[in-house]
Amino acid sequence: MLSGDWSSDVCSSDLNTPNCGGQGDAGAARPDGWRQWLVDGWPTVRLGLLTSVCGFAALAFSAFPGLAQLGVFSIAGLVAAALTTRFVLPMLMPDGARGRGMRRLLGQWAMRLVAVLPRWRPLLSALGLASAGLLLWHHNHLWRAELSSLSPVPSAALALDASLRAELSQNDGGSLVAVQADSAQAVLHATEVIGQRLDGLVAQGRIGGFDSVTRLLPSLATQKARQAALPEAEALQVALAQATKEGPLPAAKLAPFVADVQAARALPLVTPEAIANTPLRPLVANLLMRRADGQWLALMPLQAAGNTLDEAAVKGALQGLNGAQWLDISGELGRLYRRYLGEAQSQALLGVAGVVLLMALWLRSGRRLLAVCQPLLVSVLLTMAGLTLLQVPLGILHMVGLLLVVAVGSNYALFFDLLSQGDQANEDTMASLLLANLTTVLSFGLIAFSAIPSLSAIGRVVAPGAALALLLSAAYAPRRSSAQA
Repeated sequence: MLSGDWSSDVCSSDLNTPNCGGQGDAGAARPDGWRQWLVDGWPTVRLGLLTSVCGFAALAFSAFPGLAQLGVFSIAGLVAAALTTRFVLPMLMPDGARGRGMRRLLGQWAMRLVAVLPRWRPLLSALGLASAGLLLWHHNHLWRAELSSLSPVPSAALALDASLRAELSQNDGGSLVAVQADSAQAVLHATEVIGQRLDGLVAQGRIGGFDSVTRLLPSLATQKARQAALPEAEALQVALAQATKEGPLPAAKLAPFVADVQAARALPLVTPEAIANTPLRPLVANLLMRRADGQWLALMPLQAAGNTLDEAAVKGALQGLNGAQWLDISGELGRLYRRYLGEAQSQALLGVAGVVLLMALWLRSGRRLLAVCQPLLVSVLLTMAGLTLLQVPLGILHMVGLLLVVAVGSNYALFFDLLSQGDQANEDTMASLLLANLTTVLSFGLIAFSAIPSLSAIGRVVAPGAALALLLSAAYAPRRSSAQA
């Protein structure tokens, strides 16, 4: 449909171009070189660009910042690559790449694959149906990746961190009690009251333990009470004499201890300001902080008893205390991730629908549209089924990888659709297609072995998905009619 338009554009842009006769000249020869590619190849490349941009545009409007950035960067990269192909490469290399290299061998392999793969169409369709059945069977447990799948920290390091925390009886900050008050002393006093109640839960086995800033920095009232509880020198000496009577240690040897107790009675009280330049500052700062509005906030991380933490018991212990609340950080992050995942799935479906609609408007043929969409659908099903069989929990990044598979695969499918309309497949063209696919598969295959979970997730999807998209596009390519042949 647009090939003729682009032919006119090429001829009108260069009146001295050979073989660009009058538009009604039936005997006019076709343009050659890159001008012929503008007529035959560029419309298909342009359609592939539009379909890819349409798919990633859905991510660009995501509320999840990472997905929005990925969508914008992908669109910018696709547009830049297409414009370079259209306007820069024809000027730099108007006669195409120099030298044969391995193009002949790659082209021969590709031609053989194109000839053989259509025979496997029934088997591939059966595998696609089986994959769809498997995914329906596991649909309740399909998308079950956690927020940690987005972490750039290697999974081995995360496992080591979890084991060390377990050995040290330290929590990961997933559950905590937050205490707010107008002053540092008020929040410290409230923390001490809550600590007494949580001690009871620890004794009952409802929670495993908790951290409190008051273990390092008690309130002034508690410090005064502790100082007042220290005995005076005379009373302490009498008590020591009675305790050491007839023992191996005479009371006179404990004179330094008596002196230290008397010195402690006169020590100044410790305040948050007093520890500003001491080694205790970073420890206290993690649990006690002053907010921008002047309010003071104390955090009391909780440890579970075994694998569970009695939420109801903790909330009950906080009843009647103003400014204290229980926070389930892990639960909130998990719910936030699931909400982002749901939004991303909806946006990806809208993007796919836009891609299909765009191709339908361009192709204007139900048979051709089915031939283009079928390999994309089967490649996505086979990729997801493979990950499911490997018990890989799917998450947001896997979905992004599937969108990449559709974006890349749509170009392959459109290329084979173009061949079905009468264009001849030659070794050079097929070699370029196979080389592009191999570079994609190898690049994302290396990423799949990355120790960083977020990178590995995308690589594990795109590498096999891109390979399947090319093979299936060749397998489901429409057969050329005898008139076209």
